[in-house]
Amino acid sequence: MIAKLVLLLTVALGTLTGFVDVNVTEVQLTAFLLMSFACLLGALHPVGAWRRALMLGLSVPLAHLVAHVTGATLPYTVADPADTFLALIPAFLGSYLGVGMRRLWVAQQREQPRH
Repeated sequence: MIAKLVLLLTVALGTLTGFVDVNVTEVQLTAFLLMSFACLLGALHPVGAWRRALMLGLSVPLAHLVAHVTGATLPYTVADPADTFLALIPAFLGSYLGVGMRRLWVAQQREQPRH
């Protein structure tokens, strides 16, 4: 059940990230959103974190493809469409940062004495 909710959340956050990317002039906000959302999802459900990172990272190239097909004008120019795949970097970094944070938290909970 939790896996399906996390999948739905991943799709929603990826859609939001793609929408933001094609509507802002700077890439820093998109990179921040990708890393933050991926970190949240990685910490929420560490199993299969690479899949959610891939989905989030591919939301940017997909948004650019949709913009190209629909004829929407982007607020900036992209020299090479392959450059949009660089969005995978913050997505994977954030995802595994979240997984690491979750593992540290679980380890800390195990070490604390229970009262």
